[in-house]
Amino acid sequence: MPKKKKVFLAHNTCLNAAYDLNVLQAGLAQGEFEIVERPELADEIIFSGCSVREHWVDDAASQIAEARNRAPGAKLTVTGCVANTSAQSLAAKLPERAITFRSMKGILQASTGQEFAAIDRRLSQNSSIKFESASSSGLQNLRLRVGAAKASVVAELQEIDRRFGSRVERQYRETTKGFVFYDETDPCEMITVTRSCPYKCSFCNIPLGRGPFESVSLEDVLAKARAARARGISHFVLIGDEVGNYGAGAGNVKLPDLIERLLALDSAVKLSIRYIEPKPFLKYVDRLLAWSMAGRIRLLYISLQSGSPKILKAMNRGYDIQRLAKTLGTFRAHTPTILYGNWMVGFPGEEDSDFLRTVSLVQELAFHINVAIPFSARPNTPAETMPNQVDPRVVSHRIERLNEVIARMKSDAMEGLLDFLDSDALASLLSRIRRAEVEQYAQEQRSMVAPSTS
Repeated sequence: MPKKKKVFLAHNTCLNAAYDLNVLQAGLAQGEFEIVERPELADEIIFSGCSVREHWVDDAASQIAEARNRAPGAKLTVTGCVANTSAQSLAAKLPERAITFRSMKGILQASTGQEFAAIDRRLSQNSSIKFESASSSGLQNLRLRVGAAKASVVAELQEIDRRFGSRVERQYRETTKGFVFYDETDPCEMITVTRSCPYKCSFCNIPLGRGPFESVSLEDVLAKARAARARGISHFVLIGDEVGNYGAGAGNVKLPDLIERLLALDSAVKLSIRYIEPKPFLKYVDRLLAWSMAGRIRLLYISLQSGSPKILKAMNRGYDIQRLAKTLGTFRAHTPTILYGNWMVGFPGEEDSDFLRTVSLVQELAFHINVAIPFSARPNTPAETMPNQVDPRVVSHRIERLNEVIARMKSDAMEGLLDFLDSDALASLLSRIRRAEVEQYAQEQRSMVAPSTS
């Protein structure tokens, strides 16, 4: 029997791209390849890189350099968004050795002769599959979702639940970044339904990084859902860079048709949607609200980006933020649906008044999960060359301010669930919850600050 080629895979990407890397891994493992846990053991290293911010391009370069140093004889292949958007920049950071840049579909086809869609069709990606390496012998992954502070909070909440018969640990995990999607405790089936995004936001390179927008066929999505339901799974996570425009390339169906067909499989079925853009959300809002009020939609991940109409216009977002805010307020007040959102800080031209509009909207809507993201100029996007770029030190300061607001909102939400504790114990735990919200990302934010030239 011929010796199998050994492949080491690593990434620093979002869940959407990590899902696709799992498809590639499954395809390689079905062929004449052995997946290994350490780069030193590999004949080829395949790294999938993120390019949504320059920080992650630098991180990709750092991880690739480490892999190369640990396995100098291995072939090096880079894939993912970074291969499509930042190949030249990445190669310049790693000049000593040739790198092959190739899409995952291209890697799979060239290596095994198999089609990516065929492997995806057969692969179940449920909550037992990890989307990032937990191996101490792998590369140092800076994009760990749960830091030590959050893990410590969970341990204390588990002890509180044991002592008092409460369920606060579950409620914390279900409404906290890092645990949601990446460390699910309930069985769930993750199903990619779209790839890439049809919109042209002025700051975003996802369409370039992920390729043309496409939808997975309705038949394939339903087949995965039926198979998962037969295994007792009733929570389906619909994954896409933009799920709201589902239908492109999938026949004469739209997102509501997909949702109706999935919910009709069983009365126990609940859906989480990661991500839906505001435009399709508003287009289908009546039906989404009805399903949410009925308890059928467990989570909606919707990125608003800013509370300032001026900034949203410059971002080419194209929606009425006041109408959107009013609708989301209804969701927050009248449904059990968990709302998860991103907020971009420091977009070119953002003045303090624009930033304060964002802070005010974050507080008004009180999403269960909020993520503050610093603007990072991406190559070949309009925002890269816009005037009035915001000083990185100002961006860092605003991020810190918004993170403090988000942390306070988290502790306020948890306070109502923990009011049976004595005052000293409650105050101590709430302080730790606030710190956990910001501690994990503090080092990254400090690295954004430009050195002083004075």
